[in-house]
Amino acid sequence: MGAGLVNRAAATKKAAFRRPSKEKTMQPKLIIFDWDGTLADTTGPIIETVRQSFYECGLAKPPADRIRNLIGHSLAQMMHLLAPDADAHKHEELVETYAALYLHPDNRQMRLFPDALPALDTLKARGFWLAVATGKGRSGLDLAIAQTRTADYWLATATASEYPSKPAPDMVLEICGELGLMPSESLVVGDTAYDLEMAANAGARGVGLTTGAHDAETLRGAPNIGILPRLAELPALIASL
Repeated sequence: MGAGLVNRAAATKKAAFRRPSKEKTMQPKLIIFDWDGTLADTTGPIIETVRQSFYECGLAKPPADRIRNLIGHSLAQMMHLLAPDADAHKHEELVETYAALYLHPDNRQMRLFPDALPALDTLKARGFWLAVATGKGRSGLDLAIAQTRTADYWLATATASEYPSKPAPDMVLEICGELGLMPSESLVVGDTAYDLEMAANAGARGVGLTTGAHDAETLRGAPNIGILPRLAELPALIASL
């Protein structure tokens, strides 16, 4: 996918997605997923790559829990928060080192949670439109989508290299605008409070998953309509709306 939200095949994809029934007005038309920790089991690899980046840049490795709490922010913002005393050059070096490590051709750590594809298949078959809003950069998301062969699921994607980092509402607003929907017609699904706050800031609803960076207590502290232990339970929750 290119830097835009929807690639040139979007019109064809949209035709393949049935519009959800209007009988249940509380059900969303669009489901916007976070990627890391929500669809993909990547929390551990992200933490280790951040720590290795600090080591290679001559800085002390930050604690794993500190990194975990910041997952969901853009990479640049995360590095700034982890190394507040470093100058702009060092922050840039950290970002570049992380990208080189994480996007290396030998890095094949990208794997979806076992219930991700079945859940996506169920939702797509029911006519819901699917999108991604992630703290990853564009190159990172494109690689992840290619490795997991999920390009045909997404009508739209937005990354933190194109829009302000979560919890800013921009990614949700841009996706909804591109697809001709109101934010209230969308549901954001993510593993961090930043995802849920992004949804609320945009006027959308949010569902938290305890499969990634933030625990249930942290997620409950953000606006939500449900906290789930696994993605497999999402279709049933949506059906109950």
